[in-house]
Amino acid sequence: MRTFFPNFDENDEFRQTIDRYKEMRAGNKTYYFDADQLADIAEYFATVANYDIAFEAIDYALSIHPANTEVLVIKAHVLIELERLEEAKEIAYSIPENYDRDVKILKAKLFILEENIDEANILIQEVVSQEENNDLDNWLDIAYMYTDSDYDEEALPWYEKIHNSEPENFSFIFTLAECYAKCDQVEKGAALYNQLIDKDPYSILNWFELGRFYYSIEEYNKSLEAYEFALAIDTNHPGSILMTAHGYYQLKNYEKSREYYEKYDQIEPSMGMTIFFIGLCNYNLKEYEKAIINFNSVLDIENGFTPPKSDIYSHISLCYNGLKQLDKAIEYSDLAIQNDPSCFDPYLTKGRIYLINKENDKAQECFDEAIKLDPHDPTTFSEIGLVYLENKIFDLALKYFHKVELFSPEYENNYLNLAYAYGGLCNIENFNKYFTKAVEQDPNCVLAKLPSELAEDNPGLKQLIADVKKVIEGDQPNISNSDFN
Repeated sequence: MRTFFPNFDENDEFRQTIDRYKEMRAGNKTYYFDADQLADIAEYFATVANYDIAFEAIDYALSIHPANTEVLVIKAHVLIELERLEEAKEIAYSIPENYDRDVKILKAKLFILEENIDEANILIQEVVSQEENNDLDNWLDIAYMYTDSDYDEEALPWYEKIHNSEPENFSFIFTLAECYAKCDQVEKGAALYNQLIDKDPYSILNWFELGRFYYSIEEYNKSLEAYEFALAIDTNHPGSILMTAHGYYQLKNYEKSREYYEKYDQIEPSMGMTIFFIGLCNYNLKEYEKAIINFNSVLDIENGFTPPKSDIYSHISLCYNGLKQLDKAIEYSDLAIQNDPSCFDPYLTKGRIYLINKENDKAQECFDEAIKLDPHDPTTFSEIGLVYLENKIFDLALKYFHKVELFSPEYENNYLNLAYAYGGLCNIENFNKYFTKAVEQDPNCVLAKLPSELAEDNPGLKQLIADVKKVIEGDQPNISNSDFN
């Protein structure tokens, strides 16, 4: 959609336009709207996901302003949002004004969605070659268009132009830093924040944003270092306390994480999200009674973000399972399912509990119920496979990971999961095959994502992974001699 869409809350004139349109729809009054106004009205309703009214406004606009380019462009963008690409293409190529900036941007968007980057780049260069289009608004449109489709390398020069045009604009600094991170240029991203810190080393905001940057790229230790500086300036800075708690949680330092969540709770008391995370820390520390108290209290809290009740019930069930109270665990699993029967997660939790308690047939029944919700969803099969992998039932884990491969061959980490499962069965040939595919898909996945449970119980598997990594990097060790048994 167009980046110049008016902000409904801040634009009084546009708000009045929307109110008049609503009045007309209700049959109370008749108003005249020009094509640009109706295009904005359609875009507004599409932005709030009210597509029926958006299309209604478009049809009305075309009835009184036939073949209007602005309205047709908006209609095509709405169709793109709804993934109706063929209809959008039909409209885009029916518009006679090929020279129009918005038409070229629309066609470029369609080329990007079809992964035809060269053709998209040609149209984009045609747009910015016109002086009136070579400005910040157009650069933003182009950059967002690329990043929306995960073409970060193509977006990067545009974000650099945007930043250079307004080097003090903090939001542009953040978007450029984020793009650097996605393009594996982390040092450049961090340097942007460090430049701000050099100018004002006592700015909590600068340290906070540096911490958030490192957190976003999973550099949690560096993130914690930044928040440590922020808290040295203000020991009670709420955002830094909360993000420090999150950072320690990601590093599985649950005691320190709980300490900071509790400190945050003192500053912002009775926030559902905070109590929930305290419960998660207690659960991971195996202090199940405390966790149950936390999770039950979240059920009664309406202040602040809280997860769905089905998630809370599932966590309570896991706590009771940790206390070896299977009946109570199943009771709360059933409550989770009843609360959200259309979600597969509660079924998986119940199945996991049965599997931990060696009731494999009942576990499989739960997994089958989850699959019935969407028999072609690779996520469901992947999650079931992971449950079996966690419990060292490698043959069944393979069954479900191969299902994932069938429905979505490039599904995130599935090649790695297949490698681990074959490794667990001592099948070195297939381990090698899928591990190589995993590294080709994501070179950074190796070892970092090795399930700790497998590493603890199967040091030979960890050694094999290290050896295969050396093969991929060209060192050529003798894999067959790995201590893998």
